[in-house]
Amino acid sequence: MLNKSSNHDAQRGIDFGVQFADHIGAMLAYWDKNEVCRFANKAYREWFGKSREQMVDKITMQELLGPLYGKNQPFIAEVLKGNPQHFEREITKPSGETRNVQANYYPDIQNGEVMGFFVHVADISSTKKLEKEIKASEMKFRGLLESAPDAIVLVDKTGAINMINSMSEKLFGYTRDELVGKPIEILIPERFRKAHPGQRSGFFANPHARPMGEGLELFGLKKNGTEFPVEISISPIELPEGMFVSAAIRDISWRKRVEGEVNASNERNKIFVDQSPNAIAMFDTELRYMAASRKWIDDYGLSGRDILGHSHYEIFPEIGDDWKKIHQECLAGAINTCEEAYFKRADGTEQWITWDVRPWYISEGKIGGLLMYTADITQSKLRDVEKKRIEYILEKTNQIAKVSTWEFDIDRGITIWDDIANDIFDLPRGTRPDKDAIINYYGQESRNKLLAATEELATTGKPYDLDLEVISAKGNQKWLRIIGEAEFADGRCVKRYGMIEDITDRKLAEEALHIANEELNAIFNTGPIAIIGTDKNGTITHFNRGAELMLQYSAEEMVGLQTPQLIHVEAEVLKRSTELTELFGREISGFDTLVELAKQGNHESREWTYVRKDGSKFPVQLIVTALRNQAEEVSGFIGIATDITERFEDQKKLLEAKNNLEILAERLTKQNSQLTNFTHIISHNLRSPVGNLTSLLHLYEISEEKEEKELIFSKFEIVINHLSSTLNTLINTLKIKTEDANILEPVRFDEVLRKTMEIITVQIEESEIAIKSDFSAVAEIQYNRSYMESIFLNLLTNAIKYRSNQRSPEVTISTSKVKGNIVLKFSDNGLGIDMAKFRDKLFGLNKTFHGNDEAKGVGLFLTKTQVEAMGGSISAESEAGKGTTFTVNF
Repeated sequence: MLNKSSNHDAQRGIDFGVQFADHIGAMLAYWDKNEVCRFANKAYREWFGKSREQMVDKITMQELLGPLYGKNQPFIAEVLKGNPQHFEREITKPSGETRNVQANYYPDIQNGEVMGFFVHVADISSTKKLEKEIKASEMKFRGLLESAPDAIVLVDKTGAINMINSMSEKLFGYTRDELVGKPIEILIPERFRKAHPGQRSGFFANPHARPMGEGLELFGLKKNGTEFPVEISISPIELPEGMFVSAAIRDISWRKRVEGEVNASNERNKIFVDQSPNAIAMFDTELRYMAASRKWIDDYGLSGRDILGHSHYEIFPEIGDDWKKIHQECLAGAINTCEEAYFKRADGTEQWITWDVRPWYISEGKIGGLLMYTADITQSKLRDVEKKRIEYILEKTNQIAKVSTWEFDIDRGITIWDDIANDIFDLPRGTRPDKDAIINYYGQESRNKLLAATEELATTGKPYDLDLEVISAKGNQKWLRIIGEAEFADGRCVKRYGMIEDITDRKLAEEALHIANEELNAIFNTGPIAIIGTDKNGTITHFNRGAELMLQYSAEEMVGLQTPQLIHVEAEVLKRSTELTELFGREISGFDTLVELAKQGNHESREWTYVRKDGSKFPVQLIVTALRNQAEEVSGFIGIATDITERFEDQKKLLEAKNNLEILAERLTKQNSQLTNFTHIISHNLRSPVGNLTSLLHLYEISEEKEEKELIFSKFEIVINHLSSTLNTLINTLKIKTEDANILEPVRFDEVLRKTMEIITVQIEESEIAIKSDFSAVAEIQYNRSYMESIFLNLLTNAIKYRSNQRSPEVTISTSKVKGNIVLKFSDNGLGIDMAKFRDKLFGLNKTFHGNDEAKGVGLFLTKTQVEAMGGSISAESEAGKGTTFTVNF
């Protein structure tokens, strides 16, 4: 144990140590392993605003640091493991002052155990501030360096380039990477390089700022080998790495071309112009550029061009004599200003500017040149023009679309609407009718609807959108779309407003389209032909009246529920499945057996046996065609079947009556030919009008103009009438007996052409083909009308389909007499055919020659069959790239 004297001395030592620590500016503290403060010097206590009694042996680290404890805890955990910790932190003192500190935690290890840790915290705010100032100064220096109008090059004692600014790159044509580290002599013409090292040594021997080469002409050397006069100022720069020389290099080429008498005043003006945020340029009396602001360079697209010393008229050759006159007036002392003016530049760009042109003076009364101030107002002008254009378009659009706005002020009882509404109601322009007068124009039913909707709008605020019928002031029946909205104030409806649109044309079109659809449905369900449509998976989607009569099933029993396999003999399907599997080298079965050829782009005409609902069977001739969407993807199939029981009966009679074998054989041959022609006609001749209907419907849906809709709709009626006529003709042709197959009638060529052009009107308009005809030699012929119409349709669509993109398409149709026979010719200037390669295949079935996806190889085959069935012949002459002529000899 220590004696009293020793204890006293120890306590004095501790007190002295505490007093000494209190005089240290850094913050010192000791925390035990439980993070309880055992010592804190004065600086530490003052930092946290605590007294010794509040801290020592009482406060924990977490209590002292508060929210900051979470950030320090990882460092505390590590130091209590025996690992010293060092970190910087920005903290806020209790007084609200923010300071930067560097903290150091040192473990107190005794006998291998951490008993606590020492804390040393130094205030480094001034150091951080100095670092920021240094960095800011460096950034400022770099900013000044980069924004300097001169090329700045920093060179060491060896003559190596250490740093350049962006102006140096621009002036000499090198990149930084190409210059840094290279000898300064790379920027000096060859004839000056030998003396340069000695000059550099002399500068470093007596370094001080001075212009280089006083009294001498100095030149720089660009990367492309071009020399140019320069003015150089050099200054020594002492850096930690040693002494450097900074050279400010200025291209003074332009100065050599400017008169000496303006030099003194021009420098001040040039500085002002160069640094101006506005578009300003300074010219001498010859209108040569002396200075131009960055804004001027940007506004007039002059970036990268050397304009100093060049004439304004050389830079802008489109400047006219009127402007040149203004410039001369200003050089005589006038001032010219304009708020806005339009210019079309030599490169075709359009520009609107405002300007101020005035003289600048060397001395009193002596003009040294012109100052031009301009502002590019093109964008604001274009926005104003566009705004007016849009407003005009909206106004015209409303007039064309017959759309009006209306407003009814309930408290004042005033109706406000525009003259478009007056036009709609056939009222004089300027009319402002009251609501009672307006309601009388509506039919009784429409009036009741409007009154009910208006009442609900006024009470609940529910808007309405109604299609209503009116009788205008001139007695015209019209359909209007009326939209109504309400405005409420203090829970009461004070205003009604909305829109009126004349939808008469749309209503009429809808009604006509409904009638057309009904007519198409009637045509679809007319006659003894069974027409069955399916989706791509085989589910029946259409089952016409002919199919119901033929098969004894109702449409309700079939549509959406069954596939055509139900009405086929299973053994026939299996046999055909085997044939197709062998033909294509892959398994084809089920529904695919019936449609495989159609899926590959061919329609298939084949004899099958159908099974009625009562189980009875009968033979049919079935044609299957694939339906495709606009992406040319198969979307379904359609099958057209005719009962050929009669043919089978004829075959039986043929076997029974061998003595009439030749006659019966001829009859069957003609029937087969007639039936084959009929099936081709159905699949081919209906393709064009149905395709026209699809195209017209698409055009009608996307059309926005009334006149265009009316024109398209009128063509609906024409195409539908021809479709109806074609179907009726085909149905009648089917009913004709063998002995009536060659019924002839007078057929006018011009009438057939007109009808054909109406059927394919959309194709004609889209292709812009010119159709010429000359039937003066022979105007009429005794012929089968349906055959003649088919011949015209096939040969004319053939000319359109195989037109050339290299020239405007044309086709000429004419008649003549050759050796007493009537001849019909179709001559086009289309793609033509390689006859040496395709002559023998030209009229073959399913033969195509141009890779056209729409070509089916049926048209020419059908035409040849029909011509020859009537005892005639057809031939073709063609040359690839020049066109084709088809000649029909009747």
